[in-house]
Amino acid sequence: MSETLTAPAELPAHTFPGERLRLRRKLLFLVPTVPPVPIAGAFVIKNLLSQLDPRDVVVGAEFWPDNPPDQTSMEGGFPVHFVCRKWTWPPRGQQYVHWLKWLFIRQTARRIARVILQNGCQAIFCNFPDELLLFSAYLAAEWTQLPLYTFFHNTYRENRTGWRRWIADYLQPRVFARSEQVFVMSAGMQRGLEKLYPGQAFTPLVHTFAEPIPPFESLPPWQTGRIRVGFLGSVNESNLDALHRFRALVAADSRYEWNIYSNSSSWFLQKVGFVGERIDHTSPSDEDLPGKLRDNDLLLLPHGFSGGLTPIEYETIFPTRTIPYLLSGRPIVAFSPPHSYLNAWLAEHDCAEIVDQPDHALLRARIDALAANPARQAQLVHNALSAARQFQARTVVTQLVEKLNAQPRFVASKA
Repeated sequence: MSETLTAPAELPAHTFPGERLRLRRKLLFLVPTVPPVPIAGAFVIKNLLSQLDPRDVVVGAEFWPDNPPDQTSMEGGFPVHFVCRKWTWPPRGQQYVHWLKWLFIRQTARRIARVILQNGCQAIFCNFPDELLLFSAYLAAEWTQLPLYTFFHNTYRENRTGWRRWIADYLQPRVFARSEQVFVMSAGMQRGLEKLYPGQAFTPLVHTFAEPIPPFESLPPWQTGRIRVGFLGSVNESNLDALHRFRALVAADSRYEWNIYSNSSSWFLQKVGFVGERIDHTSPSDEDLPGKLRDNDLLLLPHGFSGGLTPIEYETIFPTRTIPYLLSGRPIVAFSPPHSYLNAWLAEHDCAEIVDQPDHALLRARIDALAANPARQAQLVHNALSAARQFQARTVVTQLVEKLNAQPRFVASKA
């Protein structure tokens, strides 16, 4: 039976806010990217590391064009070593040459092993969704015989087809067997994978935020004849269908103004039809984002309903952008299928209006009802701020450290 990381009633007596948590062995923390790359994954990693002591962690990452060429550390003083480069050629159609990256796996694994030896690392913690980094981390763990911990932000084998599925069929069971512990990004993902892989333990490790929870503030009234709707996040197969249905609502109802806060490229948004009258696209900085979200009357949290991902992904995914939505001080409207873990979680905490049918007329009716009910708007915001507490970095990382330090192969040596 796998364990779940649950929120403790209070911090352990030996810690206090601001004190860094200590690991008993030095950890190589492998990630697809680090700040200042402006994607959600980079800031998930930043928040997770925010509670750890930089003496205990070395970061290995992929180098992106957004990274300064001379970057050797990240916020908090964590040393950064780039073990590979992001594939940026060609600007479009990379799926046709993606297979070329596999030629560099052993080179990346050798670089990881070199970082381990040069920095005295004693365990490896690899973050997925980058399968090439995952394969390289597995090889480095085999070569060095260090304990391996893996953190799956998405399902892997279930979301691959063709020759990439053959690789996943080979790699995933070996990674599961080699891992001292397999972390996943939600309890929904834990339950879904445990059905597929009985006997394999999975432990939820939720995404985090490091900032204080803002106080509740009274919501401004909605303007007559105007509904400002914000969307935050990448546009991809996890939400494309729901967003297309909302786009139809924007086209049909002139009251709607859609603000898209995304690092998705302008040409891609044009390709999928998310441009036009009353649609604005910006990529605000991390510092400016809270204010931008508050410029809206509500935030749309789209998920599914169909697309290029497998059913288990739609059932178990918990979008990273949910956390800034909860902290935004604006009511959330979730447009998401009824079988999803996301819907179940939002309903449990009563922190969003949920529209679980792919019907933009129903979506409009629910939004109109919310517009006419300021008390419900305030209740949703109150509940969202309360629900956000379980994602505070101190809560999550305290329990992660306790689990890592309790592992048989992750204890202090007698020397």
